[in-house]
Amino acid sequence: MHWLLIVTLFLLNGYALSFNPNDEKKIAVLKHFDIPPSFLKDSYLNDMYVEKKRDCTLNGFANSIENADVFIPMLTSLISQSDLPSEFLYVALAESGLDTLSTSSQGASGLWQFMPGTGKVHGLKITPYVDERRDHIKSTRAAITYLSQLHRQFGKWYLAIIAYNCGDGKLARAIRKAGSDDLSVLANPAKGYIPPESRRYIRKIISMALLASDQVFLEQIQYDHLIGVASENPIATVYLPEGEDIDRIAAVLEMPKKKLMLLNTHLKRGITPPSQYTYPVYIPEGKLELFRQKYRPKALKGYFVMHKTKSGENLAMLSRRYNVATGAIRVENMMGERDELRTNRSVTIPINRPFIVNPSFHRVESGETLFSVAKLYNLTIEQLRAKNPFIQSKVKEGEEIKVGD
Repeated sequence: MHWLLIVTLFLLNGYALSFNPNDEKKIAVLKHFDIPPSFLKDSYLNDMYVEKKRDCTLNGFANSIENADVFIPMLTSLISQSDLPSEFLYVALAESGLDTLSTSSQGASGLWQFMPGTGKVHGLKITPYVDERRDHIKSTRAAITYLSQLHRQFGKWYLAIIAYNCGDGKLARAIRKAGSDDLSVLANPAKGYIPPESRRYIRKIISMALLASDQVFLEQIQYDHLIGVASENPIATVYLPEGEDIDRIAAVLEMPKKKLMLLNTHLKRGITPPSQYTYPVYIPEGKLELFRQKYRPKALKGYFVMHKTKSGENLAMLSRRYNVATGAIRVENMMGERDELRTNRSVTIPINRPFIVNPSFHRVESGETLFSVAKLYNLTIEQLRAKNPFIQSKVKEGEEIKVGD
């Protein structure tokens, strides 16, 4: 019994010393999250710290060193331009491990794991061609905006992080129930004020930030060149025309397609969205000059329009209307020989630009709307109204609408 007590005390003492609670660097990390130094003595934080130290020793901070080399400098650069503390890098690391294709069982996606609804609220488009939750630049800016809003709402950075995980409504109810917004109260497992996932989540982010304050540990796992080092964003943005192919851009940049797609996982089909004049594509900063020297937009290939089918329409009708072979429409939309069109389906029509580039007027067909006509000619509703000052919101079959200059 005596020896058992000695061993137990030895283990507890060793465990308690997983980090020094008086370490000024670690106290500074907590201060950046608006957390009092006393939280360093939280036993559950100690648990998480030990767990994350083991994980990071084996695997580093991200799911791959290649992703870390690309995305940690990008995230660090964008966060440094905001009011978020630099430690908010670990929110993205905790959310996705920088796995660019990470998707949760609930449908959250991207580096910052936005749910579809939350992503759309913050301006991230989700279409058949793009999922901007996987746009590393746009999603990071959206996350910064969202976390800043949560900070203004709750007044403390650690509360913003918890709300990011469980929702502001759930956190507000937890604070009311607890009668306090103190972290040691809210994250007390015995009380259950916030969900278990959120209790683990906030401690996970704090633990990763505490580990990153240990220069010796960063050198051991060879992350000392990435973490805490101020650097420029290594990713450049170029704006490409609709229907441009990532394969072609990779060839222009003399780099593997796989590496270029790592930067552009938001392009679902590997092309820029059709019916959009330009769209941002990301390339390595070091390739920007080569891009400027070699890139020329391709001619008429790769141009598309989106057609929403109406009741009674079939492929033969679309083929005649757009002067495109039915086989080309089937291939573009991955339709089998026996597949038929469904009403209200969005169909991609591969066409040549001369089909719609220079007409002066469009004669409205049955079922068309002002919006569908504008989209067909790559115009906005405002541009169409400017050309047709007296046009009504509801267009009529046979009506002529000016679409050219």
